Amino acid sequence: MAGTSRDRVTIDLRGIGDAVRAAAAGRGMGIAQLVRRAVVMSLDLRATAAVAAGSDGQTPAQAMTKLTLRLPQAHADALILNAVTLGLSYGEYVARLVDGSRLPQPLAERQADRGALIESNDRMATLSTDLVALVALLRQAKVEQARPYRDRLETADAEIRRHIDRASALIDRL
Repeated sequence: MAGTSRDRVTIDLRGIGDAVRAAAAGRGMGIAQLVRRAVVMSLDLRATAAVAAGSDGQTPAQAMTKLTLRLPQAHADALILNAVTLGLSYGEYVARLVDGSRLPQPLAERQADRGALIESNDRMATLSTDLVALVALLRQAKVEQARPYRDRLETADAEIRRHIDRASALIDRL
């Protein structure tokens, strides 16, 4: 990452400062992070979306202090790459290292886990719909029409267990 620098911009919010601060606070992020996200979204910069997605680590309850570090270039590059990969700001990444806090999974893995859980939830919803349809057919004594649901029910137990395992693993990593 040699040659990169932190670009800084001052923005005249022309009277919308309170709304911007409220929007940032409502999303649990700092103003800078909110603005970076807005800029990335407006430019459709997929490659830099991970940088904008990182947290500034600022919450109203935390007093923040600016700290400048001098590091060998290789260490600075590693810090930047690790923070971006985890979806954290540089400050939040360093703070977690100092605290000895557990680092999150890389952002891409967290997004993949969420996607897998959403897909699994969709399968559970479909299973629920199938069960309701089966019960309705059985109540009406329509056994022949209920037969197609039989195969689905024979694998339902394994599907439910996979879903619970996936959800449990995701919750454990959080």
